[in-house]
Amino acid sequence: MTARLVTAPAVDVGMLVRRPPDEVFEALADPSVTTRFWFTRSTGRMTEGAELAWTWEMYGVSSKVWVDEVRPGRVIRFRWDGYDPVHPTTVRFEFTPYQGDTTYLRITETGFTGDDGTQVSRALDSTAGFTFLLSSLKAALEHDITLRVTMDAHPPDLPGPLE
Repeated sequence: MTARLVTAPAVDVGMLVRRPPDEVFEALADPSVTTRFWFTRSTGRMTEGAELAWTWEMYGVSSKVWVDEVRPGRVIRFRWDGYDPVHPTTVRFEFTPYQGDTTYLRITETGFTGDDGTQVSRALDSTAGFTFLLSSLKAALEHDITLRVTMDAHPPDLPGPLE
């Protein structure tokens, strides 16, 4: 007997960032800031209707990005083809003002395709990736530290697990 998914897997991660919502928003909307801690190159700013390409040069990969919604200091919603160019997933960054001029940044991603195992694997990989993003963004904005978490997650020529 094979187990089947009851609900589609999704990403839902979040973290408190001790900076105002507008500053956290700008860190993700402005590629001159975002390239400090996530992707290494972008073809432009996150503006509603924009079609962008993001590149992670350390891995030799790029993703196409279609920006669907931008509400400054509140929401960025986009689709991207990171897992399946034919069926892009939808990502939402939600910036919630919190106590003392801080921001709770929630990131969700939905729309994973493939068989059940593929969907789960993609959701798990993406959960890890967005957790790296949250941690790196927090370090950059709160402490002016550039973490290399995204770059160091998959170092080249790393041997497999020990047996």
